Amino acid sequence: MTGVADIHADIEALKELAGALTRYRHAQREVADRGDYQIAATRASLEERASQWRSLLARRQADLAACQHAAAMDTGAGGRAGCHAEAAAVREAEERLESIRRWQQQVEDGASAFAGPSGRFRNVLGVDLPRTEHHLQAIIDGLEAARGVRGARS
Repeated sequence: MTGVADIHADIEALKELAGALTRYRHAQREVADRGDYQIAATRASLEERASQWRSLLARRQADLAACQHAAAMDTGAGGRAGCHAEAAAVREAEERLESIRRWQQQVEDGASAFAGPSGRFRNVLGVDLPRTEHHLQAIIDGLEAARGVRGARS
């Protein structure tokens, strides 16, 4: 009778393993999806900041051009000094925009490095694990069928 109890315990353990594989596959798919979401959110955030700084740079360049034009007109009349503040504002906007571009490149480099392993992992989750789960279920079904036959002979 101990052998039958062992078989029942083995079948139950295999069923638990099959359930654990399914739960693992779903949980890890969510992890991979969150990684993709974070990359997309970071890209969007950086693009939004870049867009804001491009607009600000255009305004600051227009302000500098207007100041330089006014300074050129005033020079003849002995007026305005220079446009140092406007030029500094343009440089700041250019520097900020360049900094954002560097961050965008780092994000793209990281996303590219992530894409290969992530794709392979998704393949494991989408192809290999379901195939393994199906195979394991076939083993469980076979053991349960054999247990039923053995019980009928007793």
